[in-house]
Amino acid sequence: MSLTGRTIAVLAAEGYQELELWYPVLRAREAGADVTVVTSEPDGVTSHLGYPLIPVGRHDEPGLFDAVVVAGTVTGEPALSDAQTALLRAASAAAKPVYAVGSAIGVEAAAGARPFASADALPELMSTLVRELSQ
Repeated sequence: MSLTGRTIAVLAAEGYQELELWYPVLRAREAGADVTVVTSEPDGVTSHLGYPLIPVGRHDEPGLFDAVVVAGTVTGEPALSDAQTALLRAASAAAKPVYAVGSAIGVEAAAGARPFASADALPELMSTLVRELSQ
């Protein structure tokens, strides 16, 4: 199965958990998807270990994305920006899949996200994402 021709937004907030962000980004790209990283701050954010993350890709049109993944943070639920929240609402309104990892599962109720409780569930997240977007 392939994600060629699909676009995926991965949302990150300050203190993001590295594995919960990079696993879906790299695996989706490996499967052929165009992946956009949308940070809560326009100039980027820093992981809980201090690694900087600069936003990548065009994210001003929520309708561009086939799916959204929200990475968790180590310190609690991610503090999403208004732009990230708008993107989640647009995806939910368009019945596009939203996946929440780790502490991001708090967005589940607001966006209808499918929760994946921890980094241990990342392979399952990717299997689900590929299966749902390959249909």
